[in-house]
Amino acid sequence: PAVPGLDLVTGLAVTPDGGRLAVAVQNTGGSHGWIEVVDLATGKVRRWTTPSRGWPSSVSWAAGGRELSFFWTSDGRSAAATAGLWALNPATPGPGLLSGRRIIPQDTGGDDISSAVLTADGRTVIAGVNYDGPGPVTKGTVIGGIVSISARTGHVLRTLHAELAATSGDPRAGWYVTPCDVGASDGTGSHLLISCTSFGRLDRGR
Repeated sequence: PAVPGLDLVTGLAVTPDGGRLAVAVQNTGGSHGWIEVVDLATGKVRRWTTPSRGWPSSVSWAAGGRELSFFWTSDGRSAAATAGLWALNPATPGPGLLSGRRIIPQDTGGDDISSAVLTADGRTVIAGVNYDGPGPVTKGTVIGGIVSISARTGHVLRTLHAELAATSGDPRAGWYVTPCDVGASDGTGSHLLISCTSFGRLDRGR
C-alpha cells in the first residue's frame, strides 16, 4: 500500500523466507511513527503504534522472522527512557510498538548511537556510533564508526570501522563530524551496508 501524504519510509526489511516486509514510517510532522508488516502473499497489513513521540528506523529481523527489531529515535520528555534499539514479537497485537524489550539505549558510554540493526541470530547488534563529547574536532580525530555490541550485555565487542573527522573542503571551516549509519546486515553479520563519509559495503571490517 502507498504511504499516505508526505509520510516518510525510514526503514525496510524482509523476513529470511521472503514472506513478510516490515516498513518503518515517520509522519510528516516528524513527531510520531509506526511500523507496518505486510504479508506479501495476501497483502494483509498489521500496524504497531505508540503514543510516545518519536519514530522508528533501521528495521531488521532475527530468529528466523520471530523477532522484529527497530531503532527508536525519541522526541520529547521520554527520550532517555525510550530511545534505542528495540525488539518486538510480531505476534504482539497493536498498538504496543514499545511493548517489547529495549536491547540497547541510544546513549552509551558518552557516545551517541545513530542507527543499529540486530543480526539474524539475535545475538549481536551492529551500530553506527558517533562521538558526542567536548573538545575541538581536528585532523585525525576518531569521531565514530561501526561497532558490534553484545545484545545480551550491551558491551562493545569489536570496532568494525573507525571513522576519522572529515574535511569540509573549505579551509576556513576546518573539520567536521559525519554521522555513521548502518543500512543493513546480511544473514551472517559479516557483510554490512554502511554510510559514514561515504556509502559502501563493509566486509568483515574492510
